[in-house]
Amino acid sequence: MIPTIPTVHSPLARWSRNIAVFSLQLVLTAVLLHRLLSLGTPLALHLFAAALGLAAVAILLALAAFVRIWRDGRRGAWSAAAGLLMGLGLMAWPAALVPTYRSLPEIHDISTDTALPPSFVALAASRPAGANDIRYGGGELARLQLEAYPDIRPLIVPRPAAEVWEVLGETVRRLGWTVASEVPPGGKGQPGYIEAVDRTLVLGFYDDIIIRIDGGQRDTRIDVRSVSRFGQHDFGRNAQRIRKLFKEFEVRLDASVTGGDRPRRRRGRPEAAVPKRGKAGQAAGSGQKQQQGRALRGSQREPSQKVKQPSRGADQARGKRSQQPQ
Repeated sequence: MIPTIPTVHSPLARWSRNIAVFSLQLVLTAVLLHRLLSLGTPLALHLFAAALGLAAVAILLALAAFVRIWRDGRRGAWSAAAGLLMGLGLMAWPAALVPTYRSLPEIHDISTDTALPPSFVALAASRPAGANDIRYGGGELARLQLEAYPDIRPLIVPRPAAEVWEVLGETVRRLGWTVASEVPPGGKGQPGYIEAVDRTLVLGFYDDIIIRIDGGQRDTRIDVRSVSRFGQHDFGRNAQRIRKLFKEFEVRLDASVTGGDRPRRRRGRPEAAVPKRGKAGQAAGSGQKQQQGRALRGSQREPSQKVKQPSRGADQARGKRSQQPQ
């Protein structure tokens, strides 16, 4: 009679598989709740961190289970393998970001104008508690940006400001951004503004964007600022968004101009800031009304709702508003 060898399932293998499955479910739940049901970003980040911690535990348990299976002849190799693969799959997500994290500076606020960046008004008031400071960081931030992203500069277009503003409005909507505020330019020294919100593709993190359009009848300067609401490192996302906006804008502008009349665009110097507005500019800007809504191409923008617009004669005045406690 041949003696039977007892086959006992390794509890470590079972726990590895179960924990890995739970961590995967936790990540999927956090993503769905954050994107679809407005789960707070800080809570979503904590759920992601907890899921990654559990994935690491699943990997360690799987390795320990393989040792016991090899030594004692226990069952559970498939469960241990499942836990190991799922855990490694989840850990591969942040691991893939390590080279980007190390190669780019730890900043989350990118502006084409580092001397006088556009200041948020509408989005500053709706920014949630715990979000990054909306005030621009200043000298050190500008230095890090210019070293990492030397191509992020103002775009100067030889077209009237009103036409540029119309095309930019269409471009923003084409990109799928949510427009929070629109103020048309009032002429040279009275810039127009577009404030919008964009979300990352997978996790749905919120980023705020403001576009400043300043010019007259001959040429127009476009400045863009993109800011992450949460997190100190944007992994280059804000710079990519500005490049994407300019690329799409140039395509749409070229489509609206016939061959021989196509203008030549050029990049402005980063240090060439928009001149500060004086008291006269502030007085002129204080009478403007904020206009929101979308118009057909070739027509004037007709506001769907008119509200009293705060003075935008200077970006410094906008900055003071954004510094008020929320």
